[in-house]
Amino acid sequence: MHYLIYFDESNKLDQFNANYSYYGAYGGTDAAMARVVKQVRNIFKQCNSFSELHFREYTKDNLVKKYFQTLHTVINENVQINILTVNNRDALYAAQKIGLTATELRNLFYPWC
Repeated sequence: MHYLIYFDESNKLDQFNANYSYYGAYGGTDAAMARVVKQVRNIFKQCNSFSELHFREYTKDNLVKKYFQTLHTVINENVQINILTVNNRDALYAAQKIGLTATELRNLFYPWC
């Protein structure tokens, strides 16, 4: 069995511009993820919009169909979703105490590092 993971972050903690950072990952079997990718590509094609989904920057109501259909597709597939909220001030303070830079700390949140 092969397992695929997609990972993203919002409000990078080493940019010092937000109180919280958000890290999210979802994954599933290669077959489940292939279905998700195919369905999402079809949604983007139907909506004639190929940009990434940025929920915190969502300002275009004409894209509501794309956002909702994509969410519906992902959450109705057999995937695992994990979301982590990080208090940047606390995390940076802890990193400082053990001698890590902000960039080194940020890298600890990535699954491939």
